[in-house]
Amino acid sequence: MAVSDRLSARSELTAPSQIPVDDISDFGSRKPSAVTAGLISLTQNLGLSWLGKRLIYLLRRIGLLMMGDCADVTVFGARLRIYPHNNVSEKRVLFATQLFDPAERDALKALAAPGAVFLDIGANVGLYSISVGEAFAAHPETRIVAVEPHPYIYRRLAFNAGLNPAYNITAVEAGIADCEGTLSLTLHGDNLGETRMVQPGMTASAEAITAEKVVDVPVISLMQLVAAQGLTRIDGMKVDVEGFEEKVLLPFFDTAPDALLPRVIIIENNVRYWDVDIVAVAAKRGYASHRISKNNLLLSRDS
Repeated sequence: MAVSDRLSARSELTAPSQIPVDDISDFGSRKPSAVTAGLISLTQNLGLSWLGKRLIYLLRRIGLLMMGDCADVTVFGARLRIYPHNNVSEKRVLFATQLFDPAERDALKALAAPGAVFLDIGANVGLYSISVGEAFAAHPETRIVAVEPHPYIYRRLAFNAGLNPAYNITAVEAGIADCEGTLSLTLHGDNLGETRMVQPGMTASAEAITAEKVVDVPVISLMQLVAAQGLTRIDGMKVDVEGFEEKVLLPFFDTAPDALLPRVIIIENNVRYWDVDIVAVAAKRGYASHRISKNNLLLSRDS
């Protein structure tokens, strides 16, 4: 039976955009074929030289042609159900785990300590949360809160979190903004990780205005999330919200007490979308900025 034929009835009824989600069948029921599993293992163990990367990309293309909608795999020492065809992050982590933001993840794992808290804002399917989960779970009373507004991606996130209960990941279906209420979310069909909030007062592009490409989602402020989750400390935070970073961070920097400010914030470098220099605002709260990789900035604060 084809993988698409094995999707749950719930998925078929609730995914008008043909976004596959199977959050009902048991883990292991979507194991990749032996050949595909071999390609995945090979790509995950290739080196980072020019030739190694070229081989990764070539073998990944072959592997994707052989795959169904999803695969049950072990990545970062955790169990995950990965959908690599319409989400670049899932494709990257499946076929080249060693290339998936290693410096960013290492900086966050280094924060693991008793009672540590990690906030994953724009969590996608939980890859950052899962990747730091083992380090955090080695200490008592740690928490990970993963927030994702996309209704189908949230279901993938919640499923992955449920597969790894020892990591104590709380999945929250919401967007983070500078207000409480409802905002529109544009659904990017080719890469779900590029889903964007529509700025208040603006309309989605004509290309996106269809019943299947724009959805309304609940939003709350970051401080409201902190209160709702009963958090009294935040050690690390990752913010990947496709240009919506101002709405997430500026109100937080304006109102959060010093004791609540994270030691490390990983933020996607979307400066082309910003009207305000977030780095300059962060500096006023004691943060130094470091370019940690091609796409991300690291803000660090010496408590």
